[in-house]
Amino acid sequence: MNFNSLKKTALAALAVLLLAGTASAAALSGTATHIKHPADANAQLKILANAEPLWKDEFVARWDAGQIPQPHLLNFDPAQTRFAVTDLDGNGRMELLFRHAAMLPVAEGITPYPLRYIPTAAEMAVYEIGTDGRLARLPETENGYGAPDLTGLYALHQVNADNARPYNIHTRTIREDEHGHYSYTVAYQQIAIVNGIVTCRLLAEENGYYNVYDIDRIEEVPLSASIYDDNPAHREISPADFAQTGFYQDFYRIYTPPSAVHWMSGDELNRDPQKALAASWAGFVYGVMDGKG
Repeated sequence: MNFNSLKKTALAALAVLLLAGTASAAALSGTATHIKHPADANAQLKILANAEPLWKDEFVARWDAGQIPQPHLLNFDPAQTRFAVTDLDGNGRMELLFRHAAMLPVAEGITPYPLRYIPTAAEMAVYEIGTDGRLARLPETENGYGAPDLTGLYALHQVNADNARPYNIHTRTIREDEHGHYSYTVAYQQIAIVNGIVTCRLLAEENGYYNVYDIDRIEEVPLSASIYDDNPAHREISPADFAQTGFYQDFYRIYTPPSAVHWMSGDELNRDPQKALAASWAGFVYGVMDGKG
């Protein structure tokens, strides 16, 4: 890979490490409501576990006979389903996140190994415990691009003046054309839960392709990028110029203390819901709460 690719990989790896914390912690805040007491956390985890008849429909294999509650999930690889327990909006009520992904069809001996782990598409579902104590799926605003890959969720970026808590996400997807050539798109997105609605904005986009030299050796070649702001000069710019923009450098900025989300496999959730839900929550960290860190 080239220098820019290595730089992005290093930044992504740093963020992943920060997002994979294993101990739950919370910074003090005057505006957000934390889940601080074990009794409160256990009560909410019990609500999540008891709502299994609702969230089981995120798993095609568990659909009731003759029912197709979410037909679009038939296009996704069930082995790629991940879940996490969070309180992203800091309202003191747990969320249950699901991430689904579709992958390239693998031709053994042909499909390069590094490309087998890049989704062709992603889907998400966000459930939250309501003020009535019941779990419900939250509605999502249409962003004109598609769902983000929630496992690319970066540390909490900041807390806005209206107490909205946005999180940056980069979603990398891959395409294979009829000639066996591979191209990619990286969507720079921002997600937040505001008043019980999941909002997602597309902030920028980068496009490129892969040179394939061997089954385990590829080269990422970025072509162009666009930042969707009010500056026309930010459209179709070179990768080098994109990497020097304030947007790009700020996108990966991590405020301290960093937040963390602990993703686990769908199989773990189905095998032992109570244990898996508790383990994921134990890895959630609120991070920055009031203003920038």
